[in-house]
Amino acid sequence: MALTKTSITIPEDILSEAKKVSDNFSSLVAEALKEYLRKKNVEKAVSSFGKWKDRDKSSVEMVNEMRKEERRRYADRAH
Repeated sequence: MALTKTSITIPEDILSEAKKVSDNFSSLVAEALKEYLRKKNVEKAVSSFGKWKDRDKSSVEMVNEMRKEERRRYADRAH
């Protein structure tokens, strides 16, 4: 995985609280962003169900792809 150095500006109280939770701020921010993006993708998918007319994949294929995402924990299911 490629890494990119960036700078962000956040409120001091949030930074202070984050440092209490983790000694690796970059990892904490990356994990929080991944979770935020995952939630947004799910919200987008849910809001658009039934609205797709010209799509490349079936709903089942899309759900199966989401289930394969890193860190998703589902009971073992036959595909």
